[in-house]
Amino acid sequence: MTIRELSRTYAVRDNRRAIFSLVPTLILFFLALGLAAGFRDVPWILIPGVILTAISGVRLYMLQHDCGHGSFFTTRKLNDRVGLLLSPLTLTPYRAGRMNHNLHHAHIGNLDERGASEIFTMTLAEYEAAPLWRKLTYRLYRSPFTLFLFGPTLLYLFRYRWPRNARQAGVMDIVAHNALLAVFLGGLVMLFGWQAVLVWGASLILAASFGALIPYVQHNFEEVYWAEPDVRDFETAALEGSAVIDFGPLFDLATANIAYHDMHHLNASIPSYRLKECHRALEERLDPVKVSPRDALRCFRWKLWDEESRRMIGFPPLLGRTRPVATV
Repeated sequence: MTIRELSRTYAVRDNRRAIFSLVPTLILFFLALGLAAGFRDVPWILIPGVILTAISGVRLYMLQHDCGHGSFFTTRKLNDRVGLLLSPLTLTPYRAGRMNHNLHHAHIGNLDERGASEIFTMTLAEYEAAPLWRKLTYRLYRSPFTLFLFGPTLLYLFRYRWPRNARQAGVMDIVAHNALLAVFLGGLVMLFGWQAVLVWGASLILAASFGALIPYVQHNFEEVYWAEPDVRDFETAALEGSAVIDFGPLFDLATANIAYHDMHHLNASIPSYRLKECHRALEERLDPVKVSPRDALRCFRWKLWDEESRRMIGFPPLLGRTRPVATV
């Protein structure tokens, strides 16, 4: 049997486990946000409250992501309803987010469909052929400031009010999402005053930055798989185009086991609450790429995919030749 066939044993949804995963996360989110907003003049309550709001917000995003795959609850209707109701807390319109993320899954490792990835990657050949302004733009895009601070905050605050493929996914979903967001923020102001929005904004910046780091590390390691569509193999792309983030059990808890990303890409029907056990059961056959905290820091150096060496590399010199001249 293939790994994908073996994984189907774990693609079983359980409403009780889903509720047990969701409800405590919601309680923590609202409790932490309420304490931080209500005691914003008390630093020893404010700071932990903002951090816990951010962490629980990231986890809610991962559970909404499960709903989008139809893998959280037993019925599509329940997944869709919960996914929509979570959208103001994650700042992610449900149907558009689902559509765009499923495109990422469908095109994992496909060189011709890199626009479907969460983070765009140029090849070395493309970079070499690009004009100076394009190189500078890509360098700015690939900077830690853009990818992990400025960019994610702008994405969730502004771009997701009308995200990519909004019309195809359904305009009413976007309208409903933005209306729910307005109700949520309005309720926050009514309960705690307008300053509570600043507290929420601080948690948003933390959550967005932390959330952006996850897909970057998962798909930006040195030997990540990319291939032309005519030779690309889906199972290889899923297992070798995604890494396992080995940051320990607390990280797994905070991110609803999204760390086991190779298995998730291979079979997105596996619920987050079964993903870790599935990965452990099949780990000997998976031979996963594991990223430790030290490895994650090394990932920041990888900027371009070199089609000759079939691996990620750093930026070459901005000016002058990027490859050595062949001698006769």
